[in-house]
Amino acid sequence: MLLTLNLFFILLTVLGFTAAAAWVAMQFHWIQLDELLRPDAVMIVIYVAAILIGISMVVMIRKVILNPVRGMVRAMQQLAGGDFSVRMACSGWMRPLELREFTTAFNKAAEELGGTEILRKDFINNFSHEFKTPITSIGGFADLLLEDEEMPREEQREYLNIITSESKRLAALANSVLALSRVEAQTILTDTTPFPLAEQLRQSTLLVEKKWRPKKEVTIEVLIPESDECIYIGNEGLLKEVWVNLLDNAAKFSSEGGIVTLSLRKTSDGMTVAVTDRGPGMDQVTQGHIFDRFYQGDTSHKTEGNGLGLALVHRIVTLHGGTVTVQSAPGQGSCFQVNLPSQKS
Repeated sequence: MLLTLNLFFILLTVLGFTAAAAWVAMQFHWIQLDELLRPDAVMIVIYVAAILIGISMVVMIRKVILNPVRGMVRAMQQLAGGDFSVRMACSGWMRPLELREFTTAFNKAAEELGGTEILRKDFINNFSHEFKTPITSIGGFADLLLEDEEMPREEQREYLNIITSESKRLAALANSVLALSRVEAQTILTDTTPFPLAEQLRQSTLLVEKKWRPKKEVTIEVLIPESDECIYIGNEGLLKEVWVNLLDNAAKFSSEGGIVTLSLRKTSDGMTVAVTDRGPGMDQVTQGHIFDRFYQGDTSHKTEGNGLGLALVHRIVTLHGGTVTVQSAPGQGSCFQVNLPSQKS
C-alpha cells in the first residue's frame, strides 16, 4: 500500500514539474502554445516526463526496497554467524509496512536468541563449576589414600566417607540436570491423569522425613483434610518432584529439631499447597533469584545442594499453568506457595 502511494506521489511530482516547466517557457516566450501542442513537441514532453519518472522510480525503489533488503540480508548473515547483538533499523516513513513488520519481528527474535545464548553460557559455566568441585575432591582424597599406605584406619574411613558423599552429590547433580533438561524441553503438559493429591503429599512427606529425621530430627506437620482426597488432574510424576524438592529444601534449611509445615487447601479455581519452614529466611535479593538455575542463597555452601531444585519446581509448576511464590524475611523462615489451576481431563 505504501509503495503504491509513493509511486503515485512520484508520478504527480514529475507531471507537476513538467507542467511547471512548460508554463515558465510560455511565460518567457521561449515557446508558443501552438508549438507546444505540436505532435513532435508533445512526444518530447512525454519522453522527458517518462525519463524523469523512470529515474525517480529507480531511485525510490533502491531507497525504499533494495537498500533495506540488502541490510536485512547482512543482518541475517550476522545472526547466522552468532552475532546476536545485530539489530535492523526500522525507522523511515517511506518503508513499506511489511518491511517494518519484518524488521520488528527480526529484532525481537535476535533479542530472544541473545538472551538464550547468555543463559546457555551461564549454564555451561555453572554446570562445569558444580561438576568440577566434587570431581576434584574425589580425585584428591583418592590420591591421598593411594600415596599413604600407612594411613591410620580412622583417617582412611574419613576420606572414604568424603569420597562417598561427593559421589552422591555428583549423581544428584547429574539427575537434577537431566530432570531440568527434560521439563525445559516440554512446551505443553503431557501424561495428565486424575490422582489423589492429598495422598501424594503424604507420600512425599514420608520420603523427606526418612532422609532428614536421622540427620536433624526434623518433623513435618501435615495439614491436609482427612475426608477429602483432593483429586487433581496433572502429571503425577512431575508434581511429586515439586513436593519432594520443596520439602527437602525446607528441611535442609531448618535447624536441629526444626518443624516444617505442609498444607493443602482447595480454592475456587484449583489447589494451593504451602510449605513453611522456620529456618534462617531470605532477603529480597535472594528471593528475586531463588528460582534461577544454579543460584544458591547460601554462598558458604554449608548446606548441600546444587541450585537446581527450585528451578525445576518453577518449570514444572509453570507447565501446569500455575505459579510458585515465596514469602520470607531474614530470621523469620520461608513459605513457598504453589497455586495450581484446575486442569481439564
